[in-house]
Amino acid sequence: MKRSLAAIALALLLSAPSAPARAAGPASPQTVRAVAVASGLGVNLPLVARLVGAGPTLYISTVDVQVNATDTQVDWYLNGVNLRTSAAIALVGSISSSGALVAQGTGGAMRALSNAHFEDVIDSFVQAGFLPASIKEDGFIGSFFLVFNGFTKSGQGTATVRFFSSFAGGTIGQSLKGHEITVAEPQRVVGFARDTRGKAGPQLYANIFVNNVGVTPNGLGAAGPVTVRIQAYANSTGLPVGTPVDAVIGVGQTVGVSDVLTQLKVPPGEDTVIVFVTVTSGTSAIAGVFAQVDVTTRDGSTTDMASAVF
Repeated sequence: MKRSLAAIALALLLSAPSAPARAAGPASPQTVRAVAVASGLGVNLPLVARLVGAGPTLYISTVDVQVNATDTQVDWYLNGVNLRTSAAIALVGSISSSGALVAQGTGGAMRALSNAHFEDVIDSFVQAGFLPASIKEDGFIGSFFLVFNGFTKSGQGTATVRFFSSFAGGTIGQSLKGHEITVAEPQRVVGFARDTRGKAGPQLYANIFVNNVGVTPNGLGAAGPVTVRIQAYANSTGLPVGTPVDAVIGVGQTVGVSDVLTQLKVPPGEDTVIVFVTVTSGTSAIAGVFAQVDVTTRDGSTTDMASAVF
């Protein structure tokens, strides 16, 4: 079973090869089952990345995985792409009792009331032997999915990802809280994007990231690749504006559209749009993340897109 920075100005629209689907059972929170391994609460981080930006600037993802209840086996599924080669990456493993990345089902259980910290999560995979060292220079974008064995209640297991730029030695940036997988995962999400470049006040633009979560709504059927349509609606009229963008997303993969209003060919007079991302074919649910980026500092703020099942 296989799965799925924010302040980044990448002209990125990836269509990565798909990976085999996760199986899912109709529990609430939705049970996510590995083959004879962990089965329980699923928590998804829809965006993790390691990128070389402008000049020497490096964007890094820091991940924390937390057990808030009893000792438990925690399995992880890393899916993404090598940004230089476009090769798909799909890895499976567990977090050991010492907080290390290990082969699935080995290393013992994570202790109750403990946290596993990975300062540069992609480098952590390199050091653990799951990824080649070249990925650190090639770059990576994808998702990190966790299964807390035997947990069935919200909050028993959690995860967060923090994105930061190494420019000027900084280590604090924007962050996302892991999303607990339920039986109500959507195939349609919505958010907004602003582009205020050239106007008075803060100079902002938006990036968007869409993740194939790798589970199906209501846990029915098998997850697979999806085709999504990204459509903007003008804030001034509520009518469709620009040109929609279609993308194919493999299971667990995350695709990005940088400079959203430009990519969607929104007319210059519209500085704010409502953006819907809708699955037009395929069975998997999706998740979305918006990043509003400051042109001057390249700082960004990340926001989960809302479910739009209506």
